[in-house]
Amino acid sequence: MIKFFRKIRYDLVDKNKTGKYLKYAIGEIVLVVIGILIALSISNWNEKRKHNNTIKGVYSIIKSDLLTDIKTIDKVLVSTKFRDSIFKRVINKEMTYDDYLNCNLCMNILGGFPDIKLKTRELELLEQNSTILNSYQDSLSIEINNFYSSFNIEIDVAIQEVITDYKENRTYFKNNMTWFEDYQKMVFNEDFVKYALTSIDYRNRVISFNSLYYDIYLGFLRQYKEGAYKLIENIDKELEK
Repeated sequence: MIKFFRKIRYDLVDKNKTGKYLKYAIGEIVLVVIGILIALSISNWNEKRKHNNTIKGVYSIIKSDLLTDIKTIDKVLVSTKFRDSIFKRVINKEMTYDDYLNCNLCMNILGGFPDIKLKTRELELLEQNSTILNSYQDSLSIEINNFYSSFNIEIDVAIQEVITDYKENRTYFKNNMTWFEDYQKMVFNEDFVKYALTSIDYRNRVISFNSLYYDIYLGFLRQYKEGAYKLIENIDKELEK
């Protein structure tokens, strides 16, 4: 093709057709510029397509992790229902001697709690791809970042409060109560039952733990689940573009 254009230029010069040569030269320059612009356009399109694929890949991973977190939270919420009912009965002074006699779990409701590990790689993924996301002024990435930054802190603080309360109760029982061994093993113990049924101290400990774990910690997990569904909905909209 280059040889073809070169031959035309030589012919025009040889035939002393300067005007036509200048017009042809300008036309050739225009064609070259158009070719460059087309090449740049294709390059930009390919780059944008790569960036879009990267962004959608990140959002797909985040969606998958959110769905996993929702399932994990649901398992915890289901597994804690029975223990929660015991807490409420203690707080409302509804427990009886026979309840403790027939319920091993009732002997040690302050002795442990289900904890979960939510996915934590999302903020790292957003940080690794921040240049691409910022160049697109992507509002969804900001929403995701705010979601994880907020809930990670709130849930972590809440569970640390639960752990502190749990350790304080265990230390107190271990150092002061003769029934501690049976309490640990969830074995019926007359002295513990008397303490559980009559002690204001025990009821206050149950009230405290119930508030920290069931109201605050699980409350944040429920909010996380609700927010996760909203994020998934927005991610799906982005993936469909």
